[in-house]
Amino acid sequence: MELEKKPIVELEAPVVDIITETPSTKTLVLDVRHQPIDFYPGQYVLLYVPYPPTGEILKRAYSIASSPLKKDFLELTVKRVPNGRASSFLTQMVKVGDVLRIKGPYGKFIWLPSMSEDIVLIGAGSGIVPLMCILRYIKDARLEKVKALLIYSNTSYEEIIYREELNKLSQLPNIRVVHTLTRQVPEGWTGYTGRINLEMLEKEVREPHGKLYYLCGPPAFVDYISGLLTEMGVRAENIKKEKYE
Repeated sequence: MELEKKPIVELEAPVVDIITETPSTKTLVLDVRHQPIDFYPGQYVLLYVPYPPTGEILKRAYSIASSPLKKDFLELTVKRVPNGRASSFLTQMVKVGDVLRIKGPYGKFIWLPSMSEDIVLIGAGSGIVPLMCILRYIKDARLEKVKALLIYSNTSYEEIIYREELNKLSQLPNIRVVHTLTRQVPEGWTGYTGRINLEMLEKEVREPHGKLYYLCGPPAFVDYISGLLTEMGVRAENIKKEKYE
């Protein structure tokens, strides 16, 4: 199915709020009321990030976290990575009132209800961002016929991005959220522990055929999960991938 491309716009947007999601992750809320940006769930924008130590402008791709139906504000969630110049600046130095330049939308990691009403979203760490955009869209558009399962892997409970909102989304009858923690597990934890594996997928994805799969996270994670789904008999054309460095 060939989708009509959304027009690419370039704009400057002020930061109006900064939300601390986890110890290493922040969401920047940008005011785009003067020039709304139209995008499909799952797409990303290019962010021009000033880097004061060298005077460079760093270009980085960030998935859009907010629902396409929320036209006034654009949310970008950034996880600080070791030695990441742009992510360090965005999570530690940006303040409310700063103006950032954005260009987009881009990307083919797109979901629309016409593509499938039965979807499985699998993410690790900040790979949740485009998947969250999809879940928020399902909720905001009241797509009650759509069934969505999210399987989300993190190193620790503290690092679960959007933790409280995911708990609320999981109370909707058509959204199911499954967590696994790979390193630190708090007392009384009832979710999975360890990496996502074949046994976990076979238990949670009860009828693997006829669904559409969206995988997002580090390249090795995405390739590994894709391999497990292939073992389960999922066809390659039903697996969509977005890799985060």
